[in-house]
Amino acid sequence: MARRFSMIFCMLVLPFAWSASAQERQPVDLELLLALDVSHSVTVEEHASQITGLAAAFRNARLISAIRNLPTGRAAVAVMFWAGPENQIMAVPWTLITDDSSAHAFASRVAAETEPPWDGLSFTAIGTALLRGADEIDSNRFEGRRRIIDLSGDDPSNQGVKAAEARDLVVLRGIVINGLPILQDRKEHEDREELVRYFETDVAGGNGAFVLPTLGFNDFPRAMLAKLITEVSGLTPPALTRHQLASTAAD
Repeated sequence: MARRFSMIFCMLVLPFAWSASAQERQPVDLELLLALDVSHSVTVEEHASQITGLAAAFRNARLISAIRNLPTGRAAVAVMFWAGPENQIMAVPWTLITDDSSAHAFASRVAAETEPPWDGLSFTAIGTALLRGADEIDSNRFEGRRRIIDLSGDDPSNQGVKAAEARDLVVLRGIVINGLPILQDRKEHEDREELVRYFETDVAGGNGAFVLPTLGFNDFPRAMLAKLITEVSGLTPPALTRHQLASTAAD
């Protein structure tokens, strides 16, 4: 009898508890996790380029306008650094952005992270980073109409869960993955195409997912701003053409 009462109690109380928990989450138009590569292949100077470019994007009037033009004008954004299978860290916590003030405050938090958190980590674990990113989205205090992981990196994954397997699991959780391959050290046209193709086939996934390469860390601010405006607006960016990849092979 006691066991039956316990089962009935759980059936009645647990759904209510879950509902109450769900109601506590703040509704937003977009949950966006920005996952930045800080593995050994990224130098301190290159990391600083990523950080300054990302911070500049959230001070840009075009991006702030895109957030304001969302149905409710609310986006939750966070930054995660990643490298090997055991190396992911939330560098900037989930932040609600609705206007100039909140966007600039977030940019200031980003700008303070110019020093990479680890020294000399050589592994690149994209799959593990994607799974950790999905957990961070699922466990935060926001409830987004759209949920996106924006992952940038300059090499294919070489450790941890396979990127394509992780990508499929994350997409099943209702999260879109967009990729920003960094072509800095890939001088040959074929090498650049190969990294872009890897991001397209093994990393990006979900409804409306896309890959937008940056031609190097010096080009990162331009590419990141374009990518963020595209993600916030829900648009599809133009593909980087083969001619553009070839013309930068000698840079």
